[in-house]
Amino acid sequence: MSNQRLLLPLKHACQEFTQLILSLSAEQFLSPMDAWAPRDVVAHLVGWNGLMIEASLSILAGRLPAYYADAGNDYSNINAGFTAKHASRSMPELLAELKSSMDKLESFISSLPSEELVADHGVIHHSHKPATIAMIIDSLAGDYRYHTRQIKDWLGGNIP
Repeated sequence: MSNQRLLLPLKHACQEFTQLILSLSAEQFLSPMDAWAPRDVVAHLVGWNGLMIEASLSILAGRLPAYYADAGNDYSNINAGFTAKHASRSMPELLAELKSSMDKLESFISSLPSEELVADHGVIHHSHKPATIAMIIDSLAGDYRYHTRQIKDWLGGNIP
């Protein structure tokens, strides 16, 4: 698997998510959907972009990513920390943080030898499968797609 092949779905999902966020009014951006507002979702994704670099380094070193410890809580402790850490209520500020964090993640992934993306370093995911960098990056892309659909559904599905 090439680095760009791994990154392409993530980049596409991030772009689609960003375009959706840009289509929201300031009121919609700050309005609660369920437990979170779209603002909180952006903060959450900023945090996870950075966390995936740390997790990748852990996997490369043969260690469990620290975030696995919060899996039983559906990562609620980690997510609460991200929404607090990235507390801006400004859409432009948060989207700039999202872009910066994604640029750093893309740069990091691009710098790795392609064989490391799928290498088994003895780290086992809670699903009992080997944890790989490709697996966690695919999961992050899925999270972007999930939140894009969640926000579209919240808006009533009127956005293609």
